[in-house]
Amino acid sequence: MNKKWKWFAAIVLCAVVILGTQLQERGQLALDVKKIVYSSEDLTVMRNLLQEVFGQEPDEKITVSTENVNQELLSFVSVKPYDEGYLLTFEEAIPILAIENGLVVYTGHAKNTGKTISVFYEGDTTVTYGNVDSFSLLPYTSVERGGTMANKEPGDLYIKIEDDGKVLNLEETLEWMKEHTQS
Repeated sequence: MNKKWKWFAAIVLCAVVILGTQLQERGQLALDVKKIVYSSEDLTVMRNLLQEVFGQEPDEKITVSTENVNQELLSFVSVKPYDEGYLLTFEEAIPILAIENGLVVYTGHAKNTGKTISVFYEGDTTVTYGNVDSFSLLPYTSVERGGTMANKEPGDLYIKIEDDGKVLNLEETLEWMKEHTQS
């Protein structure tokens, strides 16, 4: 399908969502349109559906060298399990950078992890960073590889990595971090 049809379909989809929201607010539609996209699983289903409907343009593989991203994330001095994830202790302030292109799916304050930001990366991986000191992104903001998402002062940073819906254990988490910060 050419790009004009894709744009047309995207505009129609947006119009349907806006119309559905208006009808729902007036009480003419029982479906809560705003709750359709609720989790990273919903985003995955929608992405896969749209790829099937519109097809995927063949990607040309180009070999490139990239700079390391977020090397500071590996400079922790200790790690301990905490609330389905891990607390990494840092002695110096670090930026939290996007490891790949992705979409912020949550920003806010959580009971156990304080200021928290969750990012859904391409490849069906969701990374949650907690106990951050500051962030400036809102949910459903796209992020590019290497872009700053948050900042962490010295202390404990919470991290939880979910790959294909499975929470990674400590060994898998450390391996994932090494692989994605040194690629």
